[in-house]
Amino acid sequence: MRFGGRLNRIEFTALIDQQANRIRASASALPLYGPAGWNGPCRIGAWGWEDERLAHAGLLFGDPAGGPWVEMITTAGPPMPLLIDLRLAAMGETPGVRRAAGLALRAASTPAPRRVEIPVDGVPRPLSHWPDEPLGEADGRGWLAILDEVPGLLLRAAGPALAELILARVGDIEPHLAGTRAHLLAGYDEYGTG
Repeated sequence: MRFGGRLNRIEFTALIDQQANRIRASASALPLYGPAGWNGPCRIGAWGWEDERLAHAGLLFGDPAGGPWVEMITTAGPPMPLLIDLRLAAMGETPGVRRAAGLALRAASTPAPRRVEIPVDGVPRPLSHWPDEPLGEADGRGWLAILDEVPGLLLRAAGPALAELILARVGDIEPHLAGTRAHLLAGYDEYGTG
């Protein structure tokens, strides 16, 4: 049994494959979306479960480290709670002071300043749009948008304008799983072998 240190490449690959199998098994629980006709790099985005039920599932298109990207997260319920969580996380650590936490929560809960209509599966749909948002230390600034329905849709991006997107259902997540696996193993290999 290993108590510290780094996993060897075989152990690390086994963890990647285990998570991929969990994602693969639950992928049909929510509709997944992407930019219509996308043929660039793609990976798995944010996925979360609550009591073994899929709560949200995201697909990432593009490269957050070196170019424009967009993540499309389908939520089992309304997307606003996840949007608030993302906005709070992007603000950085909130001090333990109750007043500061309340101010941060109010700031993260502000309504969208814009409404934008974009095609989703060929039907124009109105999205609430926050055009200039911090996305976190590593991700810089970009925009956020939600389709406030059930299931909901949350988009976060740095690069492509929301109005330029046409969203279509993604039926095959295997390219995303393969892209994620390649990305994680390249990161592992970059830091040496264990």
